[in-house]
Amino acid sequence: MGELEQLRLQVATLERHLVETTAHAEIVEREAALQMSRAVDLGARLSAILSISAALLISRDIDAIVQLVVREAVNLFPGTSAAHLFMTDSEQDGLVLRAANNPAVILTRPSVGLAGKAILSPRAMLLVGPQLDAALSDMSADQIAALRDNLDTWPPLSALLAPLRVESQRFGALILYGGVHAHLYHPRDLPFVQALANLAAVAIDELSQRTRAANLQRDLTLTQSLHAEAQARLNAAQAQLLQSAKLAAVGELSASVAHEINNPLYAARNSLYLVEQDLDPDAPQRAFLTIAQQELGRIARIITRMRDFYRPARAELAATNINLLLRETLELVQTHLRHGHINASADLSVEIPSIIAHADQLRQVFLNIILNACDSMPNGGDLRVKTRLLHARNEAPITIGIDICDTGFGIPPEHRPHLFEPFYTTKAHGTGLGLAISAHIVTQHGGRIMVESELNQGTTFSVLLPTSNI
Repeated sequence: MGELEQLRLQVATLERHLVETTAHAEIVEREAALQMSRAVDLGARLSAILSISAALLISRDIDAIVQLVVREAVNLFPGTSAAHLFMTDSEQDGLVLRAANNPAVILTRPSVGLAGKAILSPRAMLLVGPQLDAALSDMSADQIAALRDNLDTWPPLSALLAPLRVESQRFGALILYGGVHAHLYHPRDLPFVQALANLAAVAIDELSQRTRAANLQRDLTLTQSLHAEAQARLNAAQAQLLQSAKLAAVGELSASVAHEINNPLYAARNSLYLVEQDLDPDAPQRAFLTIAQQELGRIARIITRMRDFYRPARAELAATNINLLLRETLELVQTHLRHGHINASADLSVEIPSIIAHADQLRQVFLNIILNACDSMPNGGDLRVKTRLLHARNEAPITIGIDICDTGFGIPPEHRPHLFEPFYTTKAHGTGLGLAISAHIVTQHGGRIMVESELNQGTTFSVLLPTSNI
């Protein structure tokens, strides 16, 4: 081979190497440009995520949050055909569409399929080609029709799905559709769409927590107000009960004094009457007899008033609904029952007629027995109130039975005979007058109280009241 031929071969080899070097340089240049583009795109997306986070932090409305998320999703992923955000809805028991980038889309419609798949996923998903076709094929005809109405192009060739979640709690799902671009989305997009969904979930959760806290604070304020009101009513009722106890004690003394004075008083009045019969009409002593009879009559009237002080006055008696009286008493102690972890139930017979009675005094009887029942259940328990009619043999019903039952520690046998004695008590701060006065009031109404108790099983107080007038 000549030198000229060898020179030509060397030139050809150099040309081939030059072409290969140029091609490689172009590939490297394109790769560098692509990497630069991705770096720029990554920076832009990170900046967008930070901006979205700042905007979500100041949002105070869920609708504003979801609308912001779908709008920024379209900006974050250019070329997106549609963006839908679904949220759980307890009333519709499922997912409903809460926001879309297309204003014409009908919101609050049930989930169209992919949202259900997204919310159950642990993380964001990219569906392309056969995967998306399989997901769409699992949807019903109605769901397909609804989705087709919401998209500009059909069928979509790619989709990004991300659950809205905070730890184990899930709030909804974000769906992005790529339309006719099968390669619009890339696996590297998954962290960004999940970050966007997480930001939305955190903002929704924070707003929900704030709303829930405000509601709880309002409920707490209302509960405290109701508790204070109920406590004031209970304190007033207890003060009234104590006052009644004092009055009853005075009344009992008055009745006892009246009984002791009546006998000698009537003897004195009869003696004066006999003396008056033996006096002449013009006798000077007759004036003194008249004065003595007038004063004895005044004493008799004082004794009558003393006796009436201990007995319910007829003017205070009125038609009384026992069932209504019991409901009012239970309502009065609702806060006391709730704080004592006591479950109260009422079984009130509709056959109970109204009776003529002193309603306030009977309310004091029921209140005293119920409070005693609560005291016997310091660790909580059950309180049952029942009314019934007691039928006499071959006669119409004549007696109302009121049973107040507790599941407390019961009454020891040695205390039971003394329950209704004045000033007898087993409580450290008790007066010993509550049950004594209650028994007296019931007796004044023509009724009686019975007690059944078993240690560590509970106690039942039964108040029996006649349906006839006192």
